[in-house]
Amino acid sequence: MSTIAETDISDLDVSDLSLWKEGPPHEVFRDLRDRDLHFSALSDFPNETGFWSVVRYDDIATVGRDWETFSSNRSILLVNSVAAEPGAPDPMDLGANMMITQDPPRHDRLKALVQREFTPRKALDHADRMREIINAVWDRAIESHPDGRIDLVQDVGIHVPAMVIGDMLGVPREDAEQLVDWTNRTSAFEDPRLVPDLSDLLVALEEFVPYVDAMVTERAKCPMHDLTTAFIEAEVDGEKLSHEEVLMFFFLLMVAGNDSTRATFTSGMKSLMEDPEQMELVRSGAVPLEQVVEEFVRFHPAFAYMRRTATRDVELRGAEIKAGDKLALWYVSGNRDERVFDDPNRFDVRREPNPHQGFGGGGRHFCLGAGLARVEMKIWIEETLKRFESLELDGPTERLSSTFLNQWWKIPVKVS
Repeated sequence: MSTIAETDISDLDVSDLSLWKEGPPHEVFRDLRDRDLHFSALSDFPNETGFWSVVRYDDIATVGRDWETFSSNRSILLVNSVAAEPGAPDPMDLGANMMITQDPPRHDRLKALVQREFTPRKALDHADRMREIINAVWDRAIESHPDGRIDLVQDVGIHVPAMVIGDMLGVPREDAEQLVDWTNRTSAFEDPRLVPDLSDLLVALEEFVPYVDAMVTERAKCPMHDLTTAFIEAEVDGEKLSHEEVLMFFFLLMVAGNDSTRATFTSGMKSLMEDPEQMELVRSGAVPLEQVVEEFVRFHPAFAYMRRTATRDVELRGAEIKAGDKLALWYVSGNRDERVFDDPNRFDVRREPNPHQGFGGGGRHFCLGAGLARVEMKIWIEETLKRFESLELDGPTERLSSTFLNQWWKIPVKVS
């Protein structure tokens, strides 16, 4: 049987969703790592220019750290626009104001204003609240499904991170479900089950923005002990965030905090359930949970890629990249680069060291919430295994249709 390495791949589109039905196309990426950079057309978006696939660990690190040559400005997605039709309002115009789509010096200024709220020590301050939320969600799931047959994603996964980050931001818990709906509809634009029409993205934002705007306005008048108030009051060298920047931080945290931890936890638990030996290593305490979390993140990074845009002509691994060209930093490939990881396609909680790129591969855009995500996943694994003597898969699983969001949509399980 021939491999891609033995065939002409000039027509290969790495973003073709048909390649992603069962998850990231790891065989494709393995072959691409042995080639020069590959250029793909965006076949599902004919009005967009194509992109280069950066698939090796070292190349991802190089591009990710060189913000002057490879910019994050405007978009981290492969598309420049998700407007429903030409001339229609574009939701990405709003996203262009977020820290994640900024370069220094503005990026550094924004990060400096808020990073003190995301230190590992700060994350530990929320540990008790996380445990309470995790167990409350499990209680509700079991109450709704007394036979122990639940969906790990829909009954548990989508609720815990939204409630954790919502609590931190000061969102009433009764509004958490609505926030999950809004963030799902804005980030999963490739999946017609969640976004039947691209105009739904704009509708979600039209509902989301006034909600957050009202909350920010209220906090400015009546401060509370939450992140929203902290963002309003944050100050560096006499400078504060603008009202619009506070809105964008709120939105970024809801999307990133919701999608990322949910995706990695549920995918990692699925891998444990598929491998009794690995599950026993975790249950017995033979491997520290901190180490387990790192393998969850390596094997199942929440975001398959982040995009950069070349600011000048440059050569990279045999490719003549022109100013304005798009590059996809495929973390799902870098995390399985055999030049860095032994037996990279094996899920192994004993892996140490584990210098994965699941939080962005270093550089200016290393994940602001990495410390929070690590603490949350550790507690989530701990509380889940403490509650149930047995967890096992209980039917066909189903992927979210996306090249950007690396996650499952349904994971039926049986718990006892």
